[in-house]
Amino acid sequence: MPHDRHAAYHAERARGEAIRAISAKSADAAAIHQELCLRYSGRVIAALILGAVGKGMD
Repeated sequence: MPHDRHAAYHAERARGEAIRAISAKSADAAAIHQELCLRYSGRVIAALILGAVGKGMD
């Protein structure tokens, strides 16, 4: 993902937030971590799509 130099960071944060969501002690905490996971995952997915488009793979 050369077009987004932060994609690896976002992927790691998404993984961490997923783990926190799964292991959360309350439903509220789980929901917050799940939302953060989805946001970071969205950034990674966008980077993958934009990378594919940039390489003519669309």
